[in-house]
Order: sequence, then C-alpha cells, then structure tokens
Amino acid sequence: MTTSKPKLRTGTRMSLDEFLALGETDERLELFDGVLYLMSTPTKDHQFLMFTIRLFFEAHLDEFDIPPYEVHHDITTILSEGLQRAVEPDLVVILSGRTDIGGIRHVEGVPDIVVEILSTDRSHDLVFKRRIYAEAGVREYWIFDPINDTVLPLELRDGEYADRPTLTAADTLATPLLPGLSIPLADIFHHRRRPPREA
Repeated sequence: MTTSKPKLRTGTRMSLDEFLALGETDERLELFDGVLYLMSTPTKDHQFLMFTIRLFFEAHLDEFDIPPYEVHHDITTILSEGLQRAVEPDLVVILSGRTDIGGIRHVEGVPDIVVEILSTDRSHDLVFKRRIYAEAGVREYWIFDPINDTVLPLELRDGEYADRPTLTAADTLATPLLPGLSIPLADIFHHRRRPPREA
C-alpha cells in the first residue's frame, strides 16, 4: 500500500528540518520564518535568461587556474537556521575563501551575490526578498527584469540595499566583487535565440 505525500501549499508551517527533508519535489519551494512559499513555474524565457547569464560566469571562471568563486543555479540556500529561512535563487555566487558553505545538496550560508529574474510575483523579489537578502547580509542582489529588459544591481550598505543605476540592454553589468567579469546585457536581452515573451 502506498501513501501519497500531502499536497504542499503556500502558508504551510514547517521547520527547516522538515523543509529540507522534502528533498526533490515537482514544486519550487522556499521557507520564510517557518512558512512555506510555492514559487511560480518558470517560463521558457526565464530559464533561457538564467542559463545565458550563467554562461558569462562560466566563461569568466575558465580564465583562472584556481577559481575565485563558485556559481550555482536553482539550489536551496539556507540563509538562516535560527530564522528558518531557505530560498532557491536563480543564481548564487560564493567567493573563494567561503566555498565551504557550498554543501553537496544545499548552500549552507549566505552567498556573496544573488541573482533573481522577476517572475509573475514581482513584488516577492522586488520588496520581500530585497528585505530578506539584506537582513541575511548578501553583499549584492541583482534583479533582472525580463519585461523591461533591465537590471537593478543592489549593493549592501549599512545593512540596507543602495540602488546603483538601473541598467538597460545598452549597458554592461560588472561588479568590484568579481574583477574581470563583464556582462554586455545586449548579449542577454537581445540574444537571437531568446524565446518569445508574453505581452
């Protein structure tokens, strides 16, 4: 006799241990202060942008014999055990010297850079996650907006994010945290193989 798993719903209360024990699921899940949040299914455009962004990190890493950082996508990231917070960012970057937080199945600590691509629940990334990442101490938070083809790079200062200028497809994204990394945003937003987007 098989028993079906209970259906997961946004708002379900659970501990971090219970959350991690769920293992791989069909849903994309995050935990905030012991409360479950189900994320929307990513679109083709969202997935294309995420993997295209990652290719720039990978090409940059290929320039080094000893990698100065790690980059991961769609990996559960435990921001705080005490606050019962675990997220699944689109991309996380962990600088060398801190790579011990990059476990086999999870990132067990605060990344240096988090990249999110806005989905249907835009306020979740623009407002809520902005606060969560700042409280955790994520040094930079990059928000890609696939509707407007812009990037908002946020830099942590005195515990809060300060906006740097919003970037468009005409600009290049760079950061002092990763010297030599240069991402021409036209190569992402205007990529010839980018999937069609919803109006």
